[in-house]
Amino acid sequence: MKTFLKLLLFVLVLAAVYVFVFYKTPQQRAFEQTLAAARAGDMQAAEWYRKAAADGNMQAAWELARLYIEGKGVPQNLEEASAYLQLAAREGNAQAQNELGRFYAEGLGGLPVRPGEALYWYLQAGRQGNAQAQARAQAVQQEDPRLYEEVTRFESLLASAQAGNSQAQLEAGQMLHEGYVLAQNNEEAARWFTQAWQEGDKLPQAAYELSQLYQHGEGVAKDEAKAMELLGAAAQAKNPDAQYQMGILSYGANPPKYEDAFAWFSNAAAGGQAQGQYMTGFMLMQGQGTPKSVELAIQFFRKAAEQNHAAAQYVLGQIYWKGLGVPADKKEGEQWLRRAADGGNEAAKALLEAPAS
Repeated sequence: MKTFLKLLLFVLVLAAVYVFVFYKTPQQRAFEQTLAAARAGDMQAAEWYRKAAADGNMQAAWELARLYIEGKGVPQNLEEASAYLQLAAREGNAQAQNELGRFYAEGLGGLPVRPGEALYWYLQAGRQGNAQAQARAQAVQQEDPRLYEEVTRFESLLASAQAGNSQAQLEAGQMLHEGYVLAQNNEEAARWFTQAWQEGDKLPQAAYELSQLYQHGEGVAKDEAKAMELLGAAAQAKNPDAQYQMGILSYGANPPKYEDAFAWFSNAAAGGQAQGQYMTGFMLMQGQGTPKSVELAIQFFRKAAEQNHAAAQYVLGQIYWKGLGVPADKKEGEQWLRRAADGGNEAAKALLEAPAS
């Protein structure tokens, strides 16, 4: 009896090992059979890949991209290949990542030439052991060390963002929105801004950035109510950019809400926002929403001008040049007018070039 039990146990262990090592599900067997057929140029296999990719099978997405690149079983179509490469690469397929890097390096499949994006995907594939991607990344490092440093820094930033660092999430979102290093990706930018605002440190700047995406329908469905909700939340949390935008909304209301506008602009100015400083000075100069004060206006114009705000430099220069509310000081006026002109302010250029009266 003991011998029988031992034999039975041995058989069960063997069966378990077989199942673990050799057994494949019907789906796995079908995929392998279809893979072999596709590599032989079977058009039906290409259609199967298309359906499997739509169901989330990233190996199928890569295989279909390869067929479109090589023109096997389907007409060669690099645009179609590009779409499936991006799908598979973003889900971690190393072969797709390496090939997507080549597409960005050479501007294939309707993609722009983006050396930073190409290197990014080479690095992703290389970290999974793809030897060709590693060689390509090393070549870029030798040819353009600065680009290599920027992309690897962005990689580190993404790693921190994925680990839950709110500041890194905000910065990653800003870089993706601006298209710095990688191609612009507003969907990903919105995702990082959302995490930076809703999780962790709940950064007000992230709420402001997200409000702008909702306002313009970039990376998210346009939703003005959501945009205003986020903008108001960011402003209440003392974000200077949001406070300035709230000031603009109040100033441009019908009828204008000058007192509210001045309050928002002065709050933004206190946070160091140059546009807020300029508008605070402007309203003080005009006596809108606050008692008129040229002396205080000059203080705010100067703060903005020192941040290279060309309009503030022009106004400040004009005040001293013409003696508007203060004794004329041509030397001080010319200094600010020249800085404004150098910054592209045409009115400052015209004033400097005008014949002396």
